Amino acid sequence: MYRAIVAGDLHDDITSAPQAKGCSCQFQLMVLHHGVTLEVNGTVNHWPIHRKLYYVNAGVEGSGPQNVTCVIHDARFLMCSWGVGPAAPDDVQYFLHIRDSAGQVVTECPAYLGDHLHLGCSLEDLSLLPYTFYIIVTGSSQKAEVQFFDAKLNTKLIERLSPPDNVTVTCNTSHCEITWSQPQTWARLTFRDFRYEVDVQRQNTKPGSTNPMVRISREEQNRYIFPSPAPRLCHMVRVRAGDVRSDRWSNWSPLITFGCGEQGIPRLYLYLTVACVTLLCALGLGLVCRRYMKIQEVFPPIPEIKDKVTDNEQVNPKTLREDLLLQP
Repeated sequence: MYRAIVAGDLHDDITSAPQAKGCSCQFQLMVLHHGVTLEVNGTVNHWPIHRKLYYVNAGVEGSGPQNVTCVIHDARFLMCSWGVGPAAPDDVQYFLHIRDSAGQVVTECPAYLGDHLHLGCSLEDLSLLPYTFYIIVTGSSQKAEVQFFDAKLNTKLIERLSPPDNVTVTCNTSHCEITWSQPQTWARLTFRDFRYEVDVQRQNTKPGSTNPMVRISREEQNRYIFPSPAPRLCHMVRVRAGDVRSDRWSNWSPLITFGCGEQGIPRLYLYLTVACVTLLCALGLGLVCRRYMKIQEVFPPIPEIKDKVTDNEQVNPKTLREDLLLQP
């Protein structure tokens, strides 16, 4: 019976296969660039045995790539970058491969970054990228053996989040509501995976007071409502997204300004409206009066025929009728 211990701890993903002249063990891929120590304990003919097997990252110490980082950005690009090892030979060249959890090569870097020396890799087709994958950056040189670097990566943890989309602000007489859309991601994330920071910068705060950040986590509706009675001075708001599993945050969304001049603009519109209406009425009245005067000049009034008898105020109409009746 044999069991293997990796770096001093019992490894759960080891399978043993007895053979005619020995025994072999197979386990899942692990990070190996730091080296691995395998301890084998067993019993042969009732005698206990103990052996140590060492896996060493061959090559000059410090010749491998340094500060290897990989990020997924804009929901569709994988970008990896690294630096040259301090002990790397002057003719060193680095190469990146991506493997799945079974150790099979998924792809080699299709586009290296750098003029002559590979210092990064850009991958635009993420369709073959598994949820968990391994990267191996190896080095080659004609002068010395170069160490490699490997890492196990999770797509959810290396994705750089984009700022929230469609940030809008709507207000009524007493409150304002800020809404936004969940940022696009390559990994399949739900609203439970996100948290948000809302930064409302009020310009009418009291002296000495601050604008505290508001954090919202795992909410299905991406909104924040706060009291803001009208009329209100200028406010500015921005939102950023974060992952509930880590401390990473996206960049801030562009600042949105609202509330500026809500008190002055309506009054200005009212004054302008009243002035325009008054001016139009005055112009209309002036045109009507001018047209009437023109008509009077062209067509003067015709004088009426006067009755010398009836129009005379000194003649009594009753007496005049009686005199006319007495005439033969």
